[in-house]
Amino acid sequence: GEVAVRLRPAAVDVATRRRLAFGSTLGVATLLVLALVLLVNWLGFRHYQRWDWTRSHLYTLSPKTLSILKSLDRDVSAVVVMSDQAPVFEPTKELLTRYAAASPRIQVSYVDPQRNPARAQQLGQKYGITRQAVVFESGKDKRVVEAAELAEYDYSGMEQGAEPQMKGFKGEQQFTSALVDVSEAKKPKVLFTTGHGEPSLDGFDERGFGRLQRQLSNDNFALEEWASLGKPQVPPDTDAVVVAGPTAPFAPPELDVLSKFLAGGGRILVMVDPGLTATGRGADTGLAGWLQGWGVQAQDDVVVDPANVLPFFGAETIFASSYGSQPIVAPLQKQRIPVVFSLARSVRAGKAPPGGSLTELVRTSPEGWGETDLDHLTRVEKGPQDVAGPVALAVALDLGGGAGDQAPPPRPSAAARGRMVVFGDSDFATNALVDQSGNSSLIANTLNWMVQRQSHLAIAPKEPEQVHLSLTPQERRRNLLLVVLGLPAAALAAGIFINVRRRR
Repeated sequence: GEVAVRLRPAAVDVATRRRLAFGSTLGVATLLVLALVLLVNWLGFRHYQRWDWTRSHLYTLSPKTLSILKSLDRDVSAVVVMSDQAPVFEPTKELLTRYAAASPRIQVSYVDPQRNPARAQQLGQKYGITRQAVVFESGKDKRVVEAAELAEYDYSGMEQGAEPQMKGFKGEQQFTSALVDVSEAKKPKVLFTTGHGEPSLDGFDERGFGRLQRQLSNDNFALEEWASLGKPQVPPDTDAVVVAGPTAPFAPPELDVLSKFLAGGGRILVMVDPGLTATGRGADTGLAGWLQGWGVQAQDDVVVDPANVLPFFGAETIFASSYGSQPIVAPLQKQRIPVVFSLARSVRAGKAPPGGSLTELVRTSPEGWGETDLDHLTRVEKGPQDVAGPVALAVALDLGGGAGDQAPPPRPSAAARGRMVVFGDSDFATNALVDQSGNSSLIANTLNWMVQRQSHLAIAPKEPEQVHLSLTPQERRRNLLLVVLGLPAAALAAGIFINVRRRR
């Protein structure tokens, strides 16, 4: 008994030490876990990252939007006045969350008209809105995007009593356009010449520029038509002049006005078609000779490319995906997006004016050529007199202060140096083709490069496709049995198996 009494304090001391050791270990482990959790949260806060695993990158902002967000120098607030039951509320919220994550200058708030009618009414009076909308505001500038503009719907099932189905969400196009609208102090003013048979700027026939006008307006350009005949100069507040698809000659004084504008730091976009009409040769517009004075050679030919023809189209309608090294076409080259031309003439880079540089933007494949026999186009064959491929279809001129063959003015500053882009086709920008492939992006990038809006040089925001899972009745029954019976039965069987193993 004495021995037992003597050993009891030692046993108690050992048990105490064990409890202390266990408690200390548990405390240290708890502290380490808490520290790890805090570290992970801190890293997550400082280094925000999202991954988009969808095949078409539905939840990834376009390069153009990201570029504009990074270049923001003003705070922009986005107020969503919309019920959370609206069909476009969830995609709107998800998209604006990505905008706010990409730029700290974007602040987003939400007002539900049903839960907070007083606040919604107040905003309606302030912004002049009567329906659900998203309002972008920066300083005194604001832009309202109504909910009806955010989606396209399929109404084909309404005859059978079905609700309209959203088939495309256009939030990124609308929001990025609104963002540019309120964040830029001034819209670049672009004048389209008239009086020489040019397509109408607001026309929606196949040859009109109505769709192009709408797209460029969304990119925050102010577009107007300008009758150049008899004008002593280009209006002083003009950022760029567009000469698109004329069929009648320009008078020499008009070309002199354009020369002075370009040499003085102006920007000009020229789209000159082959000299053909439905009945044969057309009138000489005078642009080919004028362009040659600036080092741009607009050939008297029609470009064909048997390696890049479009199905069900003639040999004169081609797509081109060979690009030069220039910011205008860099996004198209990076994403391997072609452009479509119809009845184009070749445009080559010759000798640049002093201090300037010429860059060919788009070319055909090596199998393409410039057909010079314009009187016999019913049967096109490559001949020794034709322009050998690859043939250039567009050229960019960047002046360092020199002029063409006209009298050179004083050298302008580097910030005001003139820029000109020449395309051998205008059809690719008309309603018939502007929505094809990369055509609209090529035009927008050209104008943005000319007015030095580098952040806008990118592919236009894409319209995400709606993905639907269609199952046959047999597949639905099989999936129902798997979920309702199969999975619970598997869990029950696993539990019984583990219980039996433990008893053994």
